[in-house]
Amino acid sequence: MEKEANMLIGVLRHSPVFSHLSEDELRIVISKVHIRQYDKNAKFMHEGDSNNFMYLIIYGRVKISLANSEGKEMILAIRQSGDYFGEMSLIDGKTNSATVCAMEKTMIAVIYKEDFCSLLHSQPKLLLGMLRELCFRLREANEIIERLSYNKAPQKLGLLFKNYINRYGKKDNDSIVLTIRLTHQEIADMSGLARETVTATVNQWKTDGYITTSAEGLFCFSPSFLEKFLIL
Repeated sequence: MEKEANMLIGVLRHSPVFSHLSEDELRIVISKVHIRQYDKNAKFMHEGDSNNFMYLIIYGRVKISLANSEGKEMILAIRQSGDYFGEMSLIDGKTNSATVCAMEKTMIAVIYKEDFCSLLHSQPKLLLGMLRELCFRLREANEIIERLSYNKAPQKLGLLFKNYINRYGKKDNDSIVLTIRLTHQEIADMSGLARETVTATVNQWKTDGYITTSAEGLFCFSPSFLEKFLIL
């Protein structure tokens, strides 16, 4: 039990919402969570359904998506360990705005609505972290709208990478490495481009020295790329 608690504390410390809490405050949070596991392709939040939980990813990856007017899936975002979702419908009482599906075997910590509200009232630092994160989500939504308004692939991909660098970028000397793995198909599904177009653009950027890819499939962005897309 203590081993599981320490694992959860480690995840929470890297979560943008919970990272400012002390260990005692984190232990209060983990006393409220319930652990669930989902296999690859399992859907556990559905667009339009009522929601009574906040979800925190312990390990694995999920995709958050909407169905367009033609019924085709449009991926809004991909999330990994330390990320959370489901809080908006708990706050405003409305139905889920998107569907969430596990992209691989995934473990989730679930917090019930009553416990979530109690934690927000009793821990001001948690409330402040939530407000910061909601501001980030609003900026992210604005960037998605801007990205979809462009027609050219480099502009679409530049904005998408900018968003993920802001969320998952880690400094490596003058470059930045993404700590989340994204495939060309996943990038295509988020940008509204064909996979072949994504691959051609990424390959051209590699030739130009803008990006490299690690053995683990992680993208590394050079200072010239960061300057081109005004990522500070």
